[in-house]
Amino acid sequence: MASTNSEASTSNSVDEWFTPWRFAALLALLLIITYRDVVFGQGTFFHRDFAAFGYPLAYFHKESFWHGEIPLWNPYNYCGLPFLAQWNTLTLYPLSLIYLLLPLSWALGMFSLSHFFLAGMGMYFLAHRWTQNRFAAAVAGLAFSFNSLMLNFLMWPNHIATMAWLPWFVLCALRAWREGGRWLLLAVLTGTLQMLSGAPEVILLTWLWLGALFLMQISGRDQKAFRSQITFRFLAMGIGVACLAAAQLLPFLDLLFHSQRDQGFAGSEWAMPIWGWANFLVPLFRSYRTPLGVYAQPDQYCVPSYYLGAGVLALAVLAIAVSHDKRTWLLAALTVGCLILALGNSGLAYAALKRLFPLIGFMRYPVKFVMLPATLVPLLAAIFVRYCSEANQEQWLTIRRWLIGLAATLAGIIAIIIWAAFHYPLKGAEAQDAASSGVSRIVLLGLILGSVILLRRLPRPGWEKPARVGVLLLLWLDVMTAGPRPNPSVERWVYEPNLVSRELRLDPKPRVAEGRAMLSGEAESNLSVTQMTNGVNDVIYRRMALRGNLNILDEIPKLVGMYPLYFRELGEVLPALYAVPEPPAALMDFLSVSYTNLPGKVTEWGFRSSHLPWVTAGQQPMFADASSTLSALSSPQFDPRRTVFLPLESRPLVTVSNPSPVKVSVKMFSALRVEFETEATEPAMVVIAQSYYHNWLAFVDEKPVPLLRANHAFQAIQVPAGRQTVVLRYQDRAFFGGVLLSLAAALVWIALWIRSRKQKLPQGAPA
Repeated sequence: MASTNSEASTSNSVDEWFTPWRFAALLALLLIITYRDVVFGQGTFFHRDFAAFGYPLAYFHKESFWHGEIPLWNPYNYCGLPFLAQWNTLTLYPLSLIYLLLPLSWALGMFSLSHFFLAGMGMYFLAHRWTQNRFAAAVAGLAFSFNSLMLNFLMWPNHIATMAWLPWFVLCALRAWREGGRWLLLAVLTGTLQMLSGAPEVILLTWLWLGALFLMQISGRDQKAFRSQITFRFLAMGIGVACLAAAQLLPFLDLLFHSQRDQGFAGSEWAMPIWGWANFLVPLFRSYRTPLGVYAQPDQYCVPSYYLGAGVLALAVLAIAVSHDKRTWLLAALTVGCLILALGNSGLAYAALKRLFPLIGFMRYPVKFVMLPATLVPLLAAIFVRYCSEANQEQWLTIRRWLIGLAATLAGIIAIIIWAAFHYPLKGAEAQDAASSGVSRIVLLGLILGSVILLRRLPRPGWEKPARVGVLLLLWLDVMTAGPRPNPSVERWVYEPNLVSRELRLDPKPRVAEGRAMLSGEAESNLSVTQMTNGVNDVIYRRMALRGNLNILDEIPKLVGMYPLYFRELGEVLPALYAVPEPPAALMDFLSVSYTNLPGKVTEWGFRSSHLPWVTAGQQPMFADASSTLSALSSPQFDPRRTVFLPLESRPLVTVSNPSPVKVSVKMFSALRVEFETEATEPAMVVIAQSYYHNWLAFVDEKPVPLLRANHAFQAIQVPAGRQTVVLRYQDRAFFGGVLLSLAAALVWIALWIRSRKQKLPQGAPA
């Protein structure tokens, strides 16, 4: 027994060697090794959404920042739509200063990598809080950062930022419920930073986990005296986060209410396939190699891989087997529940949850439920590592049998998965890739679990620390050898502004207020199946096709774009253009489509001389309901030069009944202000081919006038006879109201922080 106690004491002392600074150094070193080209500025990310979504948004944000503007409205996509309110644009996220102040083509990649590092450190401290074992904390921190899901999240700056703050927020919340004071304030702060980073699904799953932990806290018999206190602090934390983030939340909720996403929006597309659980052990099972060398799952374009590491998964399973702590069972239940929900309608639970909570209809892609298990599984692994270090000799013999038995069981399961890859092949996926992936997992699984056994009794003293570092390196190799490096890099010059404008030689170039480019449905389909084998060519090809939001880099307005939210009414107009082989020419003219793809071409554009400018005037108003208006817009008889359709409820506001000649001169058309002059012999209509939104206010000679909804989704005003100056101003009342609430909450937070700091100081100590 004395020998056993001595071994446990030695193990604990070695485990404590993994201090925060040492772990930070190891994590940073592995990060540099993995992405040294991005760290040292030799390249930057480009794969998938980083180029088409994240980088253009950061570019627009930065341009607005240096012009002294708040980016409330984006005129370049979807005929104009809110920018800041999209939430995932990181507009109000404080750490976006990293790429606002530094060269964007380097700094945006470093923004993602710095949050990748922040995520690992947060999980380290959270796991240490749960296990009181620093080596176990290092296992969790490394496993949380270095898994395929997090590595793929580097393509989404907002997602990696939200995941980075998740463990910090949970850590502060747990301490806040117990200790209050500063920890409650820190919980509010970290929760607000996560809220401002803008990945709604991650935030929702974070609060789901916190809610489960809260219920567990107050349900214990020994917690009766603290229930009211914990409940008060939980509610105070939620209110504090909501108030501090109000400047972001209120515009988002306003846009969400007017967007295409309603309770019936979410489907089950891009769910985890029913065989997807096999990828947690064999990452390349039924995956195909893309031309760029990265693997992906067929019909799963949201998350290319969610492999967490077979070794980490095995340690998590062992934690469930040997630990009887209720927190372990809670983590296990949440993990299994999320993995079932990730199957979408195939798992039955997702459809049932939608019926019980229709609000889930605002979400998209059930596969995103795997994001919470990516957090919980490393914690479970840490719990098992701690259990091993504290186990007595009798317990250790049981654990060793579990380790050997599980290794053999998982090896058998992997062998069955390899067999299935050959006997039930999937089109486009190579069974040989699955076989090599599975065999290498068996080897690494054996090395990892075998190393855990060897840690208990090493042949020579002094090997304890290197052996534990070796385990961490094996966990890193488990993920990094699962396939080609997620998120490859490319030379930074591919993001040079206006690069494509010079190459395409569009003359005249589409500009705000003058014209728009429209990527045809045929071109969109061709882009989806045509991929380059070279990163530079891939980005240039997509830029020349103006795919996603890449048109922003060349300041070319485009009919659509790549955003999670856009206006519901515009979404009802667009099918008239994309659901038919030949889009209605008159509707394209009204929408100022000056360029569209040549037939069979993706990067070659044809000029449409018949397009109208964004501001036209003199049309005869026709009053109709929404259904009749949508039918008329796609009709061959629609003439946007002579006719504008207005809602029936607008009839009392309009006195114009006939078409009339009007001269229009546009003086300014910026993101937040439109100014033009009209000259008419009688009252007339002016139509603006820009999305209607209630935040736009209209003034004629500085007098407010009603802004009408025109052609179902756009803008119109009535102007009197004579020469008039018309101004449209964008005033986001939800944003400015949210700013006032956030500022008030910030002042309260600062006052409470100063008060808590003074209370901590001993008497006579300087403040």
